[in-house]
Amino acid sequence: MKQLLLRSPIGRLSLALRDQIALLGAARTNHEALGTLSNDILAGKLVTAIAEPNKTFIDVGAHIGSIIAEVLAASPTTKVIAFEAIPEKADALRRSFPSVRVHCCAAGDVSGEASFFIDSKQSGYSGLSRATGKGHEASVVEIRVPVVRLDDVVKDGDVDVIKIDVEGAELGVLLGSVNLIGSCLPVIMFESGPPSDDGLGYTREGMYSFLTEHGYSIFVPNRLAHNGPGLSCEGFLESHAYPRRCTNYFAVPDQRITEIRDRARHVLGVRLS
Repeated sequence: MKQLLLRSPIGRLSLALRDQIALLGAARTNHEALGTLSNDILAGKLVTAIAEPNKTFIDVGAHIGSIIAEVLAASPTTKVIAFEAIPEKADALRRSFPSVRVHCCAAGDVSGEASFFIDSKQSGYSGLSRATGKGHEASVVEIRVPVVRLDDVVKDGDVDVIKIDVEGAELGVLLGSVNLIGSCLPVIMFESGPPSDDGLGYTREGMYSFLTEHGYSIFVPNRLAHNGPGLSCEGFLESHAYPRRCTNYFAVPDQRITEIRDRARHVLGVRLS
């Protein structure tokens, strides 16, 4: 039902209203969280609207398809490739978005098979790590899923944007996408939350090093439309401390910074004198 609603203007409006209500609630009762929440809502708005028409958008960790719905609403000719490891969700995505290529698998740095932990209470916390929503340990179900490298699956030469939300395994996805990143230079929006002992072995320092070594700069969402350098490593790490700046970051190829800045300004209606 949620997937079907997402395809309709009413469904997307309801999600926008939910975000506005959350912002108002934070403004009243949790001022410290207001900046984080605002940046995360802004990230969703930007990543779904900056994709070029007729190019490819990759959604890794597609969940129920809220990002896909907004991408296609903003640009119906954008080609979407989705990766979702939970079979029931992948099937629902295929039914809801017939034009989208849906791969029912996880993405990582090595192809094969792995345990995947489904949080039945908060499925958005599901992933390759057993780490789950607080107090939900008893609701976790372990399944086996195929794992693929994006370099082995995605042969499209026009990938413009990649969104990654895979509960701590984001760096693994990038390590399996080196050729794709080098040839297409996509904008990458990735989730990076507070440090946790998830057993995956990826670090925020490792994420920063990978991206900068491949010619990327990292921006918080409310800086994407403005001049200035990306985050330093110290700034990136500090932004994870409570109250963190955001949960989702934009990695932009250095040679595309002006282009993406201008796209973000267009999306947000930013006019600088």
